[in-house]
Amino acid sequence: MSSGRSETGGPCGPSDARAAAIAGLAAGDGLQGAVAGEPAFVHRLDLADAGYYLVPLLREGILVGIAEIEARGCTLAKAGAITAPGTPFLLDPEAARAALPVPSGGAPFLGWQPCRESWDSFLPFWVFDTAEGRFHVDQSGQVHRQLGTGARGG
Repeated sequence: MSSGRSETGGPCGPSDARAAAIAGLAAGDGLQGAVAGEPAFVHRLDLADAGYYLVPLLREGILVGIAEIEARGCTLAKAGAITAPGTPFLLDPEAARAALPVPSGGAPFLGWQPCRESWDSFLPFWVFDTAEGRFHVDQSGQVHRQLGTGARGG
């Protein structure tokens, strides 16, 4: 899932993120033996030049977990098991585009910051810059014009 933007401010690329995810699973979190799928880069919207990779963890082609790999340093930040069978890794960007109330011709990118609309870095937004301004589409397909970052705790 390429956004056309620089994918990392450090030495960690997609293949490095994949390897870091698998290496990090040796810690005994129940996800050992999973295969790392295609990483998706997520830009931090609140920190300049920062981001991370979300790496899907698969068994027999089924999503069983997600690992978050910091782009700077290429280290495992966290990993979590998927408890609902059939859960997709990320909302399809074209499904996100279809939810927009205005046309968007540009390529979306994944972005996240702590906010009321998404408290979990495993749940980034598809971010669309349009002639009408920026729109954020969350992983359930809800569209947000602004993110609620002014409240305490996010």
